Amino acid sequence: MRPLRLLATLSLMMAIVLASPVTNAKPRDAETWVSIQVAPALVRELANHPRFKGETIRIVVFADDRPAARSNAFALSLRDRLSAAVFDTQGIRMAAQQRPSARVDCTLDEVDYYVGLQVSPTDDGQVRIDLRTLDLEDQTWVTGLDYTWQGMLTPRQQRSLEESGADPYFRGHRTAPFDESQPDMLAASLARELACAAMRQTAGEFVVLISDDNDDPLRGTTDLVGNNLAWFAKLQFTDDPERANAVLRGKAHAIDSGLQQYWATLAPIEAGSDLPTLSASAYVRVAERPASHFDISRSAQSVLSSAQLVEVAAGGTCRTNRNGCLAMQIQTNRDAVVFFLNHQKSHGLVRLSTRDCSTRPDARIMRARESLNMPLPIDLLSRDTASSADAWPLAPDGDTYYAIAVSNGEAAHVLSRLLQRLPQRCTAAVRFGLQDESLQLWMTEFANTVDKWRDDVDWQGIQVRNVY
Repeated sequence: MRPLRLLATLSLMMAIVLASPVTNAKPRDAETWVSIQVAPALVRELANHPRFKGETIRIVVFADDRPAARSNAFALSLRDRLSAAVFDTQGIRMAAQQRPSARVDCTLDEVDYYVGLQVSPTDDGQVRIDLRTLDLEDQTWVTGLDYTWQGMLTPRQQRSLEESGADPYFRGHRTAPFDESQPDMLAASLARELACAAMRQTAGEFVVLISDDNDDPLRGTTDLVGNNLAWFAKLQFTDDPERANAVLRGKAHAIDSGLQQYWATLAPIEAGSDLPTLSASAYVRVAERPASHFDISRSAQSVLSSAQLVEVAAGGTCRTNRNGCLAMQIQTNRDAVVFFLNHQKSHGLVRLSTRDCSTRPDARIMRARESLNMPLPIDLLSRDTASSADAWPLAPDGDTYYAIAVSNGEAAHVLSRLLQRLPQRCTAAVRFGLQDESLQLWMTEFANTVDKWRDDVDWQGIQVRNVY
């Protein structure tokens, strides 16, 4: 406990009693109450009482008697009224939010007291507002320095109460993450934390190289962190690896859907260096983007042994009327049912059928080590225009043909019903298939189905660059 704590508390209670107005009447409006009663009394006590001399104050919104990173717009507006009254008052040291260009003050985060407003609904439809002061060292409430209001809110205030809001003081916490459109604010926050850590260490001077890391999804933010560090802590930066003794890296970790934790780490290059490793982190809300491709499971037993393009002479099996065509030739390691799909560049995903255009999926039953040619709706082309396809992109760079082999009868039946929902292509003419959101939904169901039967389903793909 700080010296003379009991005496200071008694003195504070006596000062509040002597300074209290004669009437206990409170304004009916909550905002007026904060402005004309609470703010002047709070400023007087914080500025004049010896308990708070040299101590750092932060005014916050409480939830469950603890600072809340996210609350509501009404509570935050009352907090801002109090902050405006207290800010720059002589004798009060306030932990204010720092501006991006401000010189770093590492003591402003060393808060001694939280002055908190807590807004709570009552059973009769009113709202109760409590202002209390928490001593962080003792984790106790300051006796005598508390105020309460209860009443009805105006329609405007009620709407504000129902509007969620984040406290800028706690921006970067999990419940109040930065937005990915705020790289400057994110970088300034991380740089301040690193700068304070760098100025506290005494092992030596950092000469920093910014890592050229292609896995850094926010590389531009890491560069901004470096710029801010150079300004805040006067660190030296270099592009010469020979001069550098430390490297600055950024890395994002997926925490939840649309939420990442971004780390900026300043680490010595040499393992035996006396320089410490410094790190700072903040949460970032990122937009959920549609997947660019799907990773479809394949059987570890390799039901399909090979897939390649072969030339087929003109005849009844070719879909074109020219001298010949190409076919996808496959071979299986086990007995299997085989389906063929075609993801047309710019025209969507379809299932391939023979020229009789059967309405049901064209399933081919193959014996182990048997070969099968599936004619494709393309003419002859040079071999360098074809390549293997190892994924299922939603927007392929060229026409892609897939062979799907299923060695389990039940799995083949389930997949057949799913494939029947795809538009059918049975001639050389382009057939518009699934695209955009419809394709995304179908691919999600397809991926889940294949994953369920992963030991019995295998596929191979070939992408070709041709012009219709």
